[in-house]
Amino acid sequence: MDFLSALWNRAKDQPKVHVYLGSAAVGIISGLVIVAYRSIITFFEASREDSLKSITGSLFGLAIWFSIAIAAGITTAMLTRRKPLIKGSGIPQVKAFLLRRVTFDWKRELPFKFIGGSLALGAGLSLGREGPSIQLGSLVGSAMDDWTGRHDYTRYFVTAGAAAGISAAFNAPLAGVLFCLEELHRNFSPIMLTSTLIGSFFANAVMWMFFGNSAVFGIHLAQLLPLKLYFSAVLPIGIICGLLGSVFNHSLLGFQARFKRLLPNETHRIVAAFAVAAVISLIFSPITGGGNTLIEKVTKPGTSLAMIVLLIAGKFIFTLFSYASGAPGGIFLPMLAIGALIGALAQALLPVFGIEGNYLANYILLGMAAFFVAVVRAPITGAVLITEMAGSLGHFPAFILVSVIATLVAGLVGAKPIYDSLLEQITPALIRKKDSVPITLHVPLMEGCQVSSCADVVASLPEGCILSAIIRGDERLFPEPSEEVHPGDELQILVRKDQAAALKERILEIGRASPGSIES
Repeated sequence: MDFLSALWNRAKDQPKVHVYLGSAAVGIISGLVIVAYRSIITFFEASREDSLKSITGSLFGLAIWFSIAIAAGITTAMLTRRKPLIKGSGIPQVKAFLLRRVTFDWKRELPFKFIGGSLALGAGLSLGREGPSIQLGSLVGSAMDDWTGRHDYTRYFVTAGAAAGISAAFNAPLAGVLFCLEELHRNFSPIMLTSTLIGSFFANAVMWMFFGNSAVFGIHLAQLLPLKLYFSAVLPIGIICGLLGSVFNHSLLGFQARFKRLLPNETHRIVAAFAVAAVISLIFSPITGGGNTLIEKVTKPGTSLAMIVLLIAGKFIFTLFSYASGAPGGIFLPMLAIGALIGALAQALLPVFGIEGNYLANYILLGMAAFFVAVVRAPITGAVLITEMAGSLGHFPAFILVSVIATLVAGLVGAKPIYDSLLEQITPALIRKKDSVPITLHVPLMEGCQVSSCADVVASLPEGCILSAIIRGDERLFPEPSEEVHPGDELQILVRKDQAAALKERILEIGRASPGSIES
């Protein structure tokens, strides 16, 4: 007992312990929120499917159907007008928060995002719950920051919540961690990695308690893809997804601009999207919703080539339209659904070129990984996410290869990662009052950065910034001018709170690869 007491007394004074305990709490609460979010969306979608069967041929039923859709659209528009950060996916908003461009108001944004997202997906818009789940988890992390009053831990709690969101949404805890490190931060420290793992694990455990440990998609691979098909099948799937992913990114931004010109009023855009979703649910329901049902449909043999092409075109266009409306909902799951359809298309077309074999499930998963990676440009996350869905590491080499091919093709075409493009649309919050309280900005040093010592760092800092420490692994080093800094180190820089948003992105440039570097 004396040993345990001494251990506890030592641990409770360690900042890392506070971060890890807070991350565990964030994971548990986020898991419960995402379970509730997933459950209510599933209920709304099931109710919509049941309603479609009963209103056919009934004018009164159709009138009720459209009235409910328009009322849901008006409600959602009202929520987005009061809290604009709940619009869309939520992932760009989390990135903006971590860059200090915006602040979260979790007391309103969490329930508003929950309600608005549930209505949008329940109404049949081609949007996903995964991006909103990431934002909901991040908002739980922001709440934990408020509850504990430990504002130096904000980015750990928010990132742990984001990982918890994707972990609980997809039953993919490792992909949740990698997505946060690869997409949200693009670097990691031991503490950040551990806190993110903890949040992801606890959220996944909560999800298992309610839904079990089965994969989100019931895709079972009966056989491994032969090595001889890596060139003849994996390569073309990667190239096609890379090209279509680039088209998707450009088209999404174009749809947003054209929709705003057509309907300048945001409320009108959202209500129009709900009304269109109500119509499409009646005439071509497979392309509505996130895409779970569509993926299950194409995994079963028998879908004709013409129907696959029609489903790709329909899902592609309706997803662009739905997201451009500004309704709360993401593109994560629709991207996977489009990728699955491209995989099914490959199974239908490859035999024409003499490439035989029934590898429908393999091609579907390859298409999901490749299209996701082409749009988001997170190849490690894509490969690991689909591997966790497949439930076997035997397919990992194929997923890695197709992800790399899709990334290279999309990069060569010149399309920017979609979440970077959407991040640029978020207007930084205005600082309305002076606040001289010092806060710490955390700046990672990347391969190819131009600074090699603390003196170089200090010379590169904007006015009003103080280099306070160097974090190297578990060590915290005093920033002597002669102290060398290395890629993988983290700079801790003190700034005034009211200047943090303006300075953060300028300071981050210090740690990035220099222009012309292979890492840039």
